[in-house]
Amino acid sequence: MTHNPDGDPAAFDSTDLDAVDAWLDDPVVNALHEDLGRQFRALPPEQQLAGLIPELEKAQARYDELADVVADAPVDDPRRFLLVAMGEQLEKFRARINELGGNA
Repeated sequence: MTHNPDGDPAAFDSTDLDAVDAWLDDPVVNALHEDLGRQFRALPPEQQLAGLIPELEKAQARYDELADVVADAPVDDPRRFLLVAMGEQLEKFRARINELGGNA
């Protein structure tokens, strides 16, 4: 199974282990994230904060939802790797907000 970066993000099923693996390994998705990140970091700090804070809240909610889903899953469940990656992204959100003078 491959991840379709042009597909509907709302259709992503975190309970589909093949979809999780494909998303984690998709080079197009990774390159797109890097490009968008560079563009976003070029914005003035106030604009970055205005975008980051609501996204942090949404990301935390998605993390909490996935954490509930995988709470009883086996240790080697690939969704746990996604959860770890999501947790690392949350920490990056918080660090960037703090760098910009916000409070996360």
